[in-house]
Amino acid sequence: MVSLTAPYVSGFLAFREVPFLLELVQQLREKEPGLIPQVLLVDGNGVLHHRGFGVACHLGVLTDLPCVGVAKKLLQVDGLENNALHKEKLSGACMEQLLNKNLLS
Repeated sequence: MVSLTAPYVSGFLAFREVPFLLELVQQLREKEPGLIPQVLLVDGNGVLHHRGFGVACHLGVLTDLPCVGVAKKLLQVDGLENNALHKEKLSGACMEQLLNKNLLS
């Protein structure tokens, strides 16, 4: 169990959660170095953070491991939109790619 002392502040998740995540990775390196993962999936944004450097980026820099941000919601960054029409277009494009590559029949 982890006790968080810092309050949640939107946009600053890394300052709240990275210290204990970093400690866990360091403990794993010391106790079971053969179990260090090749990549970390992080509950939060990475480069799609509205400041361009979310919790996944922070953890990746501090651990020297590749990290992928797996956020709960899509932020509006660099032409990405969080609306039904945009999602429909993305879904249609993905389906077309799958059909063209004969991965879906």
